[in-house]
Amino acid sequence: MAPAGTAPAPARAPTRVLGLDAARGVAVVAMVIAHAVPFVSGRVPEAVAFLLLQVNDLASPLFALVMGAAAGLVFPGPSAWRGTARAVVRGVALVLLGVGLERLDHWVAVILHLLGLLLIVGTPLLVLGTRWLLGLAAVLFAAGPSVIEAVTRAAGGVAGGQAPTAAWATNPLVQWLVLNAHYRVLTLLPIFLVGAVLARRGLGDEQTSWWCLMGGLAMVWGSLALELLGMEVVFSGDHPDQLQETGLALAAYGLVMATDIARRRRTSAGTPLQPLAVIGRVALSLYVAHVVLLVPVIPIFPEGGWLPFLFFVWVSVAGAWAWGRFVGRGPVEWLVDAVSPSRRPPVEVAA
Repeated sequence: MAPAGTAPAPARAPTRVLGLDAARGVAVVAMVIAHAVPFVSGRVPEAVAFLLLQVNDLASPLFALVMGAAAGLVFPGPSAWRGTARAVVRGVALVLLGVGLERLDHWVAVILHLLGLLLIVGTPLLVLGTRWLLGLAAVLFAAGPSVIEAVTRAAGGVAGGQAPTAAWATNPLVQWLVLNAHYRVLTLLPIFLVGAVLARRGLGDEQTSWWCLMGGLAMVWGSLALELLGMEVVFSGDHPDQLQETGLALAAYGLVMATDIARRRRTSAGTPLQPLAVIGRVALSLYVAHVVLLVPVIPIFPEGGWLPFLFFVWVSVAGAWAWGRFVGRGPVEWLVDAVSPSRRPPVEVAA
């Protein structure tokens, strides 16, 4: 573990962490389920609807947390410059993918382009020491809702109410950074930075995993208590909303990582996390594929129902598992890696 006030030493060549892959798998499977929910809207009991809402709220912050942890594992690598350049290229690739998916005819609030911008903005910050990262995350968490309200008001709108009317408010960067109605870099960045700090702490630290689980559950219960006291979510990204979503992400991460650490103590190689880890290794390809799959599925089942819900989730998740298990790297992962600079400078061979 790096000293608390300093940035970590250059990382060695990264190796796969089963728990981190499984957490990514949980996040992307949660996204698939959330994007299938419109098929059964109004057909489920209130308790089931509540659980599906938690699944929806878990997906994006958990993905951001895992992204931060993965970035923290490999950054800065042999050089901060190459690490930043690689993150920027990968981020641009995600932005292009996200913008392309948004143009298709479906009901998904695509997040890939926001995650791409998050990677571009967040990775250079990892040159900071651990205390600075935690402090910045705390400031962003505390000030984020006020920033959203101020920018919305400056654009002629009201957060959680009247939409902004200023022309500049429709600028994609303004939307992605602050004003997007579903996700925004402003509120995902603290979770990304916490993920990077967790990587510095060590992904095999069982105590940290349990603290994440218990602390996350406490945050979720805190958000529910605030709702019972009348402090309900007014707009996406306000404090009750952040408390719930960050809590869900930390609790899920802590549970997965604690399970993985327990697995390492056993002599048996089997683990319930393995299928999720396989899916997590092709998460980007699954995300793209399941959004594309919705385009023909939605008009085939205009009335919705459990049949399209189950068909869509099964085909998406089982297809991703089969690809990861029997083929290996996902096609979108391969493409993004192909266009990204190497983590290490090319080796010069003497003539």
